[in-house]
Amino acid sequence: MSTKVPPRFLRESGREVFNGNELLVKGALETEGGVHLMTGYPGSPVATFFDVLADLGDLLKKHGIECRLANNEALAVAAANGSQMAPLRSLVVFKSVGLHVASDALALGNLSGSHPEGGVVIVIGDDPWSESTQVPADSRFLLRHLYVPALEPSTPQEVKDFVDIGFSLSRASDLYIDYVVTTNLADGGGTVTCRPNHYPLTNTNHPFDLQTDTLDLESRVLLPPRTGRREQDLPERYDRLHREVLRLGLNRLHDVPGQNEVVLVTSGMGYQYVLQALADLGLAGAIPILKLDVTWPLDHRQIEPLLARFVNLLVVEERRSFIDSCTMRDASASTVREPKSIVPRHRGETRSPLRPSRRYSIQSPRWHAAAHVAPGRERPSGAPDGTACGRPAVEPAGRHTHL
Repeated sequence: MSTKVPPRFLRESGREVFNGNELLVKGALETEGGVHLMTGYPGSPVATFFDVLADLGDLLKKHGIECRLANNEALAVAAANGSQMAPLRSLVVFKSVGLHVASDALALGNLSGSHPEGGVVIVIGDDPWSESTQVPADSRFLLRHLYVPALEPSTPQEVKDFVDIGFSLSRASDLYIDYVVTTNLADGGGTVTCRPNHYPLTNTNHPFDLQTDTLDLESRVLLPPRTGRREQDLPERYDRLHREVLRLGLNRLHDVPGQNEVVLVTSGMGYQYVLQALADLGLAGAIPILKLDVTWPLDHRQIEPLLARFVNLLVVEERRSFIDSCTMRDASASTVREPKSIVPRHRGETRSPLRPSRRYSIQSPRWHAAAHVAPGRERPSGAPDGTACGRPAVEPAGRHTHL
């Protein structure tokens, strides 16, 4: 049955309103060179991604874009793995608990690597507060275990634009990129600036023959001792990832010249919560903010200047302590002989080795965040249990530095 394509998905400029799952599809359509395969398994908060694909069925068929609902998440990633034998781009979408199902295929595909003209982006719908999921989840911990980089959007515009950025990172690094979107971003939406769509030249209407005798068996057929050699390549691939992060202007420091006492470190929806909280307190543009887009792995060369400059680093996350407990510690492990604390401390308190921080939740009925405080440091008497951070905030004032 033929259906009319919603005109906003064809917009090449100007501003349109989309919800979070629609933004993922529009971002795939705008990806340079086009996306060849979109697959996955439905589950909240990214279930309606596949409804959007169905609504755009005529457009996708016209341009030969392969869209399929996999029987499970592992088969979806397996299809993406196969696509990297050729210069094809694949987008895989499933929810947080599906990452456990897909982890074997994902570990294998990421270690094998992406095609230099292809790329794989794995969209994971995290539900940190179990609003529609059996258990709360933070997929970044498992991604770190699988050696897969994590990319986190913070705004509706980034939800769309970071799909293309994810493919750029994947091609440059020879790695898969996991794209973590949480419930509030997936179920929410907003007004974004549109760009022209790109459709793949190689597609189901114009297929090609795969020449298996030309495949690079060293990277495509992972059996010992090839597996070990590919694992030895990971540091070099991470370095290529860091260079691409720098080139794309990700992981920005929203600086405030002359303010060296404290820097706020955050990512994803936590960034929006921080902006709103500062605005409510009358501190907008008064405190430096390090907005992390690629939250793992971090480049130690980006973290060293922060540890040297700022007395306190306050990490704000949507729920679990990943940046503080994993990312920052990984990046700063070889920073200096006497490690500097990456958690706040009292003025005059001696610097202490990196250690787990005590944390408390800043919650409102709908919007949540988490702050990490130094051991022994309590909230002031009468401090509120919750901070409302529900409204989207504007970009902070001050100088933006690309780390």
